[in-house]
Amino acid sequence: MKKSSLVILTTIFLSLSVSAQAPAPAKPDDRAKNLDLVEKTAPVPEAFKTGFDTISAKDSLTMLTFIASDLMEGRETGTRGFQTAAEYAASVLGLAKLKPVGDMPMRSFGMAQMLGGSQAPQKPLENTYFQEFPLVETTETTSALSLEVRQGGSVRTHTFRPIVDYQGLAALGDTLSGPVAFVGYGISEKGTGFDEFKGIDVKGKIVMLIAGVPDFLSKDVKARYPMPGMSQMAASGSGPAEKRVDRIEELHKRGAAAVLVIRGGGREIDRWRSLMPPKSVNDESPIINKPYHRVGLPGEIEKTPWSRAAVVTITPDTADRILEAAGTKLEEAKKRIEASKKPASLEIPDALVTMTSTLKTKTIRGINVVGVLEGSDPALKGEAVVIGAHLDHEGRWEDYIYNGADDNGSGSVGVLNLARAFAANPQKPRRTLVFCLWCGEEEGLLGSKYFVANPPPLLKAKIVAYLNFDMMSRPYDEKSIAFAGRMMNFPYDPDFIKRVKVANFVPVSFPDGAAFGETIRAANQYVGLDVYVRETKRTDVGFGDSDHTSFHEAKIPWVWPFTAVTENLHQTSDSVDKVSGELMEKVSKLMYVIAWLTAEK
Repeated sequence: MKKSSLVILTTIFLSLSVSAQAPAPAKPDDRAKNLDLVEKTAPVPEAFKTGFDTISAKDSLTMLTFIASDLMEGRETGTRGFQTAAEYAASVLGLAKLKPVGDMPMRSFGMAQMLGGSQAPQKPLENTYFQEFPLVETTETTSALSLEVRQGGSVRTHTFRPIVDYQGLAALGDTLSGPVAFVGYGISEKGTGFDEFKGIDVKGKIVMLIAGVPDFLSKDVKARYPMPGMSQMAASGSGPAEKRVDRIEELHKRGAAAVLVIRGGGREIDRWRSLMPPKSVNDESPIINKPYHRVGLPGEIEKTPWSRAAVVTITPDTADRILEAAGTKLEEAKKRIEASKKPASLEIPDALVTMTSTLKTKTIRGINVVGVLEGSDPALKGEAVVIGAHLDHEGRWEDYIYNGADDNGSGSVGVLNLARAFAANPQKPRRTLVFCLWCGEEEGLLGSKYFVANPPPLLKAKIVAYLNFDMMSRPYDEKSIAFAGRMMNFPYDPDFIKRVKVANFVPVSFPDGAAFGETIRAANQYVGLDVYVRETKRTDVGFGDSDHTSFHEAKIPWVWPFTAVTENLHQTSDSVDKVSGELMEKVSKLMYVIAWLTAEK
């Protein structure tokens, strides 16, 4: 599973003191009707029984033991370990005799050929199972923020200090300079007569605003303005999401080149907290000093609330340095706003702020593993159901290996289980099936994102659905089911928990409006899991996104079963000995039947 962008969000807006609250416990209501319980499983139809019976706990654990072994070195994208795991996955698809639709291999030429000598004709090259593409790895960054003030005939330059004076300058390898505009709190409420943008042109400028809201504004207005950049993540008490104003987004619409968010004054305790460990060291977790590391697609800027306009948090002292060019200070401006109940916005043409970041990068190899089982219906084989999972994990740091058994060795095994099952089944589904193992999910869904934008040329079918495997091997207990219920908004009260066999429980999510509910129920009658059929408007499950998001953004419907999140997530303790082979078997069988029914109808 991809690491949540909240990690980045916390770094950039560390000082804004936003208290995130978990969703309120779901009340026992008609959502319990979404629970699909099977008292006795039905006989599996002969049409897909052979493939269904090939899926076993034993084979699942056998494949997972190799994929999550130390030999794979944590399967980090672009490493030897990931390459080895990809070769293994490709060999499984090859043994299943799936069609390779990846790139052509490079052919080496002997000296005799180059000199025009005779040689026996070579066999035509066949495509591989590898879809390869370049990725950019960034391993070192620096940033600088400076101020140039022109007064009369003199020019004064000041260089601010990272962490002490500012935080959050994104490392994009850019230099940006521009004059400054101060817009107070960045609030525009024309109905109340309080519009801090009136008479101020922020286009192309570096805009400075105060985090927070003036005291004199009404409670309703305050609720509309959560901390800058936080409108989608504001606490439940911050007013309806559809009425909140994202001040960063609004500044982007007005053409701001960058935003300087002035964090709270006082003792600046947050500045010092940023230099301390976020929590005490857990003796059961490795102590590792990881260097900066980021991987992305060439030319891609990570999609975050602040990606379209650089956002930097600054201290009141830094703001005073800039406002000094206009003959005022931050506290004076705030007092004027409160006393007059009118804006104190102003342009500061004599202040030029420059932001600079540098990068150390190199190009690495991205690899998706792709195999195809052509549909049996001449009219429908031009449509494809993609079955995918990310093969990558956190890699190796110093002497520690993040084996990633559950995340996402288990999901990778799920794809291989289905590939082998469909290959073994004498009857083939009407639509084409595409089996994929992605790279770069942990770095930002890179492999699936590339695939959706650049389908392999040999894949002639149009993608109509995506089935996602990501973490399917850890059974729920009462603690983890309550946690998941809060995050995924399903009932988890004692009465609900009594109705299910907790270790047999799996929520299966799909997007609002997609017709997967009945398909999931129909499939489960042959498997017998305690399934919560979860139709949702969200692409994440409260823990971060997965590769289905790449398909969702292309308006392709998806299905995602999700087992328990444990304290081993993204830890070296995510090992094979903690997984349930029986649960892997059941989830794989459920997805096998869902895939069959989706490819048939």
